[in-house]
Amino acid sequence: MKRYTNKRVVVTGGASGIGLASARRLFSEGAALALVDLDAAAARRCARELDPTGTRVAGYGADVADSAAVAAVLRQAEEWMDGLDVVVNSAGIIARGTVAETSDDAWRRVLEVDLSSMFYVARAVAPALRRAGGGAIVNVASVAGSVGAVNAAYAAAKGGVIALTRQLANEFCKDAIRVNSVSPGFTSTPLNQELRAAGSEGAWANRIPLGRFGLPGEIAAACAFLGSDDASYITGIDLVADGGLSAVARPDYIPAGAAMGGFQGASQ
Repeated sequence: MKRYTNKRVVVTGGASGIGLASARRLFSEGAALALVDLDAAAARRCARELDPTGTRVAGYGADVADSAAVAAVLRQAEEWMDGLDVVVNSAGIIARGTVAETSDDAWRRVLEVDLSSMFYVARAVAPALRRAGGGAIVNVASVAGSVGAVNAAYAAAKGGVIALTRQLANEFCKDAIRVNSVSPGFTSTPLNQELRAAGSEGAWANRIPLGRFGLPGEIAAACAFLGSDDASYITGIDLVADGGLSAVARPDYIPAGAAMGGFQGASQ
């Protein structure tokens, strides 16, 4: 199925985790892609791995918490692809530990990267999507934004992503720009590799109804759906992909930061 033939797509956080999985999925469906990541070298490497010809995929470096850098890199991406149709907003970091263990710096950085960046990207790409006659934005949120988990900063940021998504959907609908979010549950990505190494994946297996962590490709499939014309009548929703975790009233509780503490940064 080639739902993205002739579609031009930007993926933030595109050099690892859900962002890279989304890039792979969209490339396989025919998209031209601009991968944006804090690690510029990794973005370029992933672009070459996806498309050795360099004709359909390019990698760019930018800190998505910097609004000026976001605007500049997205202008470059639009110029390179000669337009823009879809954006997958996947860049993210995490802080672990309790409220008392969360520093001011960790709080601010998580809010900037996980929430403010979604606003910066949406604001920057809206004119390009209007010029294309409409399009789609898919924001990667988290079930932590709805049920409270992991860390106060992360939960607050992801809850904000869900609310921001609904607001953007209302504001952008007149321009035929759809905006939705995907809320993954526990997913096997670099964002939580240390937690998994500490045994959390096994500890959570019996608490997730489907019995395992999700795979990045499974979340990418949800992003690909919402960005495609198959979701042409869907806007302002949060699609939960958590193996049924949020359907359980209260699984056996594992306290925030139980497996590890401190500030961690990675793409989702």
